[in-house]
Amino acid sequence: MASEFLLTFGAEGVLKKVSSLVNEQISLAWGFKGDLKKLGESLSLIQNMLNDAAEKPQALEAVEGWVKKLKGIADDADNVLDECNYEVLRRKVELQNHMKRKVLNFLSASNPIIFRLKMANRIKHINASLLDLKSDASLIGLIERRIDATPQGVRPDRDPTDSMFERDEKVIGREGVVSKIVESLTNSNNQQNLSVRAIVGMPGLGKTTLAKTVYNNTAIATHFHKKIWVCVSNTFEVDFILSQILDSLRPGKAGIKNRDALLKSLQEELTEKRYILILDDVWNEDGIKWESLMSCLSKLNSAPGSNIIITTRSAKVASISETLTRCELDKLSNDECWSILKQRALFSDGNDPNRERIGKEIAKKCGGVPLVAKVLGGMMRTKNSTKEWLSIQASRIWELPEGDERIMSVLKLSFQNLK
Repeated sequence: MASEFLLTFGAEGVLKKVSSLVNEQISLAWGFKGDLKKLGESLSLIQNMLNDAAEKPQALEAVEGWVKKLKGIADDADNVLDECNYEVLRRKVELQNHMKRKVLNFLSASNPIIFRLKMANRIKHINASLLDLKSDASLIGLIERRIDATPQGVRPDRDPTDSMFERDEKVIGREGVVSKIVESLTNSNNQQNLSVRAIVGMPGLGKTTLAKTVYNNTAIATHFHKKIWVCVSNTFEVDFILSQILDSLRPGKAGIKNRDALLKSLQEELTEKRYILILDDVWNEDGIKWESLMSCLSKLNSAPGSNIIITTRSAKVASISETLTRCELDKLSNDECWSILKQRALFSDGNDPNRERIGKEIAKKCGGVPLVAKVLGGMMRTKNSTKEWLSIQASRIWELPEGDERIMSVLKLSFQNLK
């Protein structure tokens, strides 16, 4: 198993040496301080991937080979850093003894120019090897995993979402769900003051895309006086959310920090108005915080029939917020994944029977997750040969079990261009 090899790799010691050398003022004269910093950054990233390798219950043979290769590179880096540290000490001794620098033979091993060039080349070679190792890590499904990762149920903030669709983007496989939600939202019998519906599903199932589709539906635009989109993510702070709502309604006013002033400004915008509020990517499991937000929104005197839709991957989050039956997203069919792949890859049926056959096999490997299909489709657009599509079908990424890790690895592969 990979964890057995991890015991022999002291990455932390190497990182400490890099940090020590970078902080040495004398190293400025060598001309490769930037390469040292890059080495430290690369080792930190690789260390996070090493953490992921240690988490694998049954490491693949490829992971074990990757760890062994990393150990070899780390040993080289350790040797180079030891030489650099020795040179630092030697120069400090010279300075302390007030020795005058003598003219050195240009070919001498102790010549500072020769030493600088030699070390710079060796460090650049190590950095290049680490870059290759990073590429290999993506191909075998390793991802960055920090030891001090965020607690279970919480994740680092992602880029903020928005309510806009990409040009010519089509929603596939959720048409019936969209119709049902829109019908319930615009039903004239819905006279609750403020209803809450949760869209729940695992990562990549298209919760945000579904919310966008509902938000941009023409019947929604006709039925509601105001539409508001707020990406929440980890930042579930009531005043922040209120400020984001106000900024959506009246751009430029989000700088208000006093809650009373926020509520008065929101009242001006929403009193007697029926509105729909999308709270995208909610992770808050604190019922008290949710009640505080709902208490604030109930004071705005909005018209009956106003609605909130939250998107979340957590059933617990949904349970503390929803007042209506939740919408639980299922995985897509293989045919629906193939439709997404075709759309993203700009591929038309019948253009190339071989690639169509390969594409359908790749669609099966998407596991019914539309995000995986979208990412792979975008990559397939740039790969126009049967051989390149076969390389995607044969990628080792599919050896990983379906779930979060496979999805994250596919996303990583999209940046590595899936060789």
